[in-house]
Amino acid sequence: MMKLPQTIPVLIFGASLAINFPQICAAFSVQEVAIVAQASSDLPMVKSAGLSPDMDVPWSKAVRIVDPFEGEFVGVFDRNSLGGRLYREGSKEVISLWTPSSIRVLVTVNSDEARSSFYTAGLRYTRPDYFRFTTTKKVNKLLLKVRKKVFQLDGSTGTFAVSKELATALKNAPDENLDIRLILEGGQTVDSEIGKGTVKAWRTIY
Repeated sequence: MMKLPQTIPVLIFGASLAINFPQICAAFSVQEVAIVAQASSDLPMVKSAGLSPDMDVPWSKAVRIVDPFEGEFVGVFDRNSLGGRLYREGSKEVISLWTPSSIRVLVTVNSDEARSSFYTAGLRYTRPDYFRFTTTKKVNKLLLKVRKKVFQLDGSTGTFAVSKELATALKNAPDENLDIRLILEGGQTVDSEIGKGTVKAWRTIY
């Protein structure tokens, strides 16, 4: 008798599908399939996985991302502002997206003040005119400290692969802020942290 390939039923967004197990392994791990299966229509939906300084998304919450180029998956967006008042000269913002397969990080440097002069009745006055300037920095390395273990990730264009070991560590991370260190192109170091709201959401993502 010919042996049929093993199939597993997967519930995705309310629909039961029979998926060939060997075919799944070629593209996704069983863990990733289970994560997709757990995602439901009651999760907030975000229409792009792209990161930008002015993005408007639910922060530190598990979301369903439906990207026109990358498909559909779950993730959590995190944002942390450094250097005091946001958009003060030289202040930084660290934006990240955590998905089952990757971590994406965007570092921006912000400034918002320029001065200009004008004349009236022969007198010169100087008044502050506020302009918003935002520049991005390339992140070459990402270091995460989960409990006592430090994970060092190398990537390109701010994207870092998530190993099974790291996914397990993130899923079981303690319910508190988590320290990260970013090494920028040129060697500059930016220390930041991931808020405990995002850490809680990792239990859904991983």
